[in-house]
Amino acid sequence: MMIGGRHWPELGWLSILLALTTVVTGAAFALGRGAHVPAADIYLLYVSRIWLLAPVLLALGGAIASVILLARGEQRPLHAFRTYCNERLNTHADAAASFGPLLLLPLLMGGFGTLKQMIPLYNPFSWDDIWAKLGQTLCFGWTPWQLTHAVFGSPLATVFLDRLYLAWVPLLFLVVPCVAFAAPRLLRAQFFLSFAGAFVLIGVVGAFLFSSAGPCFATLIGTRSAGNYVELMSRLHAIDAAGYNLSAVHFQNELWHAYQQREFGFGLGISAMPSMHNAIAFLYALAASRLGWKMAALGWTFAGLILIGSVHLGWHYLSDGLVAWAAMYGIWQAVAWYLRVSGFEQAVQVRPVPVLATLDGQRVPIRLVA
Repeated sequence: MMIGGRHWPELGWLSILLALTTVVTGAAFALGRGAHVPAADIYLLYVSRIWLLAPVLLALGGAIASVILLARGEQRPLHAFRTYCNERLNTHADAAASFGPLLLLPLLMGGFGTLKQMIPLYNPFSWDDIWAKLGQTLCFGWTPWQLTHAVFGSPLATVFLDRLYLAWVPLLFLVVPCVAFAAPRLLRAQFFLSFAGAFVLIGVVGAFLFSSAGPCFATLIGTRSAGNYVELMSRLHAIDAAGYNLSAVHFQNELWHAYQQREFGFGLGISAMPSMHNAIAFLYALAASRLGWKMAALGWTFAGLILIGSVHLGWHYLSDGLVAWAAMYGIWQAVAWYLRVSGFEQAVQVRPVPVLATLDGQRVPIRLVA
């Protein structure tokens, strides 16, 4: 039997999204109190900063949509976009499914960001050598960064990976509203449930269980495998000192300083396994695969480069990314099963919502798809 009812099938997955957000928020406050960490301050800092970005991102999304419509030959792009929004949000259910994630995900991210900073307080880093050894085994004895630097070892290639890796953050805040307001209903539900599931199961549960710091901090925390990463960090620091200004080096120094001084704030916290950078990039690839081969190629290329960059820049062991990919795929499939057995998949085939273009990129301003 369908959860949520015939007239509001979105109620089911929105309720799960709300429940996950509530659990993570509650855990952040409870564990913060136990560790004497100002969880409320950290949480509110995250939420306020993300919500402040919301109007900017919505305006940017509207501008991008108008430009796309104009490029496709629409004579009145603003009128077409307004018509699209009216049709897309013409019921309470559609409005809730579009705006609900935008309201809930900042709270989820606030809880995740707060909890991440408490990982070493509850479970000190102890898994680094295991994940380092696994990555080396998968590469037949080579340390994975040696392979990436053999291909992308030049300063310009390293800077490219560095900037792409940095772009993960603003891209995250752009993808979320785009999916909320432009994706087909089934893809939207699967994306947001998988997104929330990833931050809870991979970013919180997995990170607490398999607490590790990553190659860039291996020497600083005194791992047995630290010697394998001395040359890597020397290479990165040399490129940075040569005037290329690697963001990885800057943020790694900032994270370590905060860890030493027991400082808490927005974007702080050290956690390598599993890699959320890789998990979310893999989610993008899975979702993009539903939107035609061009989007699929773009999504998989991005996911592959993020995996390479995570190793190349010293953020992660290769195993951090591969485990994140496997976990993300499992979550994606579990969500698909839930949407199928709950009746949501069948419901959206009965009453689709408008999207801005066909999935194969044909020049059609508005088309109804599930």
